[in-house]
Amino acid sequence: MRTYQARLSLDVESAGALDAYAALFGRALRSLYAQRRRHVVCSKPDFMRLFDLTSRQYNAVKFTLDGMESSIRELRPGQIADLRNRIDAVTKKIGKESRPAKIHHLGRRVSSLRLRLDALESDSGVRLCFGSRKLFNAQHHLEENGFVSHADWRKAWTAKRSSQFFVLGSKDESSGCQGCVLTHLEGDRFGVRLRLNGAVRRVISFEVQFTHGADHLVQALCVNQAMSYRFVRDAKGWRIFATTKAIEVPKQSRLATGCVGIDLNVGFVAVSQTDRFGNVVGALNVPLPLAETSTRQAETAIAQCVKDIVAYAVRAGKPLSIERLDFAKKKAQLSYASPGRQRMLSSFAYRAFEQILLARSHDAGVEVRHLNPAYSSKIGRQKYARRYGLSVHLAAALVLARRGQRFRDRYVSSFRGHSASTCKDRCGHVSVGVNGTGRSRKSAERSLQGDPRARRAAALQRSRASDLSVQPGGSPGRESPARRVRPTS
Repeated sequence: MRTYQARLSLDVESAGALDAYAALFGRALRSLYAQRRRHVVCSKPDFMRLFDLTSRQYNAVKFTLDGMESSIRELRPGQIADLRNRIDAVTKKIGKESRPAKIHHLGRRVSSLRLRLDALESDSGVRLCFGSRKLFNAQHHLEENGFVSHADWRKAWTAKRSSQFFVLGSKDESSGCQGCVLTHLEGDRFGVRLRLNGAVRRVISFEVQFTHGADHLVQALCVNQAMSYRFVRDAKGWRIFATTKAIEVPKQSRLATGCVGIDLNVGFVAVSQTDRFGNVVGALNVPLPLAETSTRQAETAIAQCVKDIVAYAVRAGKPLSIERLDFAKKKAQLSYASPGRQRMLSSFAYRAFEQILLARSHDAGVEVRHLNPAYSSKIGRQKYARRYGLSVHLAAALVLARRGQRFRDRYVSSFRGHSASTCKDRCGHVSVGVNGTGRSRKSAERSLQGDPRARRAAALQRSRASDLSVQPGGSPGRESPARRVRPTS
């Protein structure tokens, strides 16, 4: 789905008509929610007669409320996991604390969190505050929130609860929506015929200019795609948001020629390109500065970063492989994480990056493959970082690119008690084993037992280590790198 917005230039009469319909839409929305809370929902014809709505307008009210309730239900598991992790963190902190006053306050904190957790787990319904809970609580602190009196707050509260409405479209209707008919005039200018149900006017017409997405809207009108509209009022006036399905674009990328892997990090994105055999043929870091930026600045930085990555994939003619990450559980531990971890999880707009990447890749005809990122960084460090002279992040991007080509890269945890050479010190291809030498620990021990030269080298190394363990004067010695003897396989 794609959404494009534009600012409306309306006269006083048209703006008043939108205000009246927004107030009616808000009352209908709150009334339907109250009926659901009481488990007494009147029939659709009765509800339409009560608020003088058409069938499509009732569907828009129901669609809006369903979306609000579903979003809260989707957020609830994350909120429950967040509270559980915070309770565990405070409980561990109590076990390490020795001051009685601090233990008392932490115990009260745990009790408060458990009450909130029990309330979330026991309440199966959905609680909504139309107009935002923040503005509702502002009535208790009028001066701090810039209100002169309670009447001033109530005026802002009423305006906030009636500041938007939704028009639902369908592909079997004229121009994709019978409630709001969009007509292309010329260039990026469109004519809008909006059907209302207010007391001022029944139907209003006006012109709008879409600076972005005009071509897409014209194509959607030509094929009669479903188009839905949302009208939102802010401090500057009314805005229109047009939403429609993305136009299908033929794929220009081929997996048979290779793949481009993407590894997201704080401050930059690592990109590695492979050929059809899975060998790296290109790598670069694309800057992505998100720390200490506003929302608009972050969106601009992400858009520019995604633009460069998609252009790189288009020139290569290869699909993109991106990791499938879920920061819900990680953000649940945000309050008790390290400062560096907090900055990463707070400013790391992975969801926004993914949405923009999917949109631009779709327009460019580049396929995006979502992969499991398990052990990608560890495998990259183990097998490819030193071999190709890549950083850990570029090596992780290489692993994702190979994984997108269905090449298997298996990670085996290293054995810390064994010191051995890495893949770069050897010739040819070696799969990394548990001791870091390319073989398992038992295989290495069998080689030492069967090779006399290996046994002599190991004995010489042990003797030198014992001779250098304590030097004259009683100070521990240290073996120089030049005198170290490595077991041969």
